[in-house]
Amino acid sequence: MQRPYNAGVVIPASNLLGIAAGIVALVALLIFLNAIWVARWARRAAYYGVRRDAQRTANRRLTLAISVFALAGVLLVTSWIVPRETAQPPPLSAARAEAGIGTATASLEPATAIPDVTPVVATTTEDTPPIQPTSLPTLQPTSSATPIPEPTSALVSPVATPANGSTAAGEAQIPPDKRLVLNAIAIGVDANGAPIGAGTTFTRGVETIYIFFDFRDVPPSALLRHSWFRDGGSVFFRSKRLAKNGQGTDYVSWSPPGGFQPGLYEVRIALGGVPQFVANFEVR
Repeated sequence: MQRPYNAGVVIPASNLLGIAAGIVALVALLIFLNAIWVARWARRAAYYGVRRDAQRTANRRLTLAISVFALAGVLLVTSWIVPRETAQPPPLSAARAEAGIGTATASLEPATAIPDVTPVVATTTEDTPPIQPTSLPTLQPTSSATPIPEPTSALVSPVATPANGSTAAGEAQIPPDKRLVLNAIAIGVDANGAPIGAGTTFTRGVETIYIFFDFRDVPPSALLRHSWFRDGGSVFFRSKRLAKNGQGTDYVSWSPPGGFQPGLYEVRIALGGVPQFVANFEVR
């Protein structure tokens, strides 16, 4: 697993105040040492007037050093009062670097990847999950086992579209680079390769989550990449060659050490570098 690239480090306010207190204390020490040097020089001066002026200068600098020392003390006490934090890198930059994409939202917007495509909503049947229009992938946990629809309603699944899925403008146009569609999110696979325990909300500690998808006309040995995120941060990704022909159903999975921890999860699926769909679920 690659280490995320840190675009920068945010230093907490308490640390900045401590650093400022140290710098001010150093300046006060230099002024104090200079005042001592001037006072010693005044004692060795040959004339009374010169000794008097030098002593006054030493007194003024000593007073200034004490004031600066007091300011450093105030800054130091303030740094102790401010709640302690740990310097951390910006999480968004790490998530982008780990996912291998420039901007997460930009890669999911159908308007940038597939221009001039008229949104089409196919007529649903009992066996076909409806496609709900949303502008961005959102997590809507439910207790039912209904698969999460694709986050972009402008794309009609080449597999899940029923035979009568057409509009008044004609047959639904299938984007040529969309060959995978979300089928279900489950916690197991039966002997026939069907999902077990499908849903969008799971219990903490579940060992494995399976993302089932339907495929159609996949290029030979196409590179399939699945990236997993929890609460916006990248936690796992892997790539494999999808050696499938024609039309069918397949899945990807992940088994984190110690099981899944509570949070909002997002799984992004890409085929040959082209985003296909996003699956969202929650672990409580």
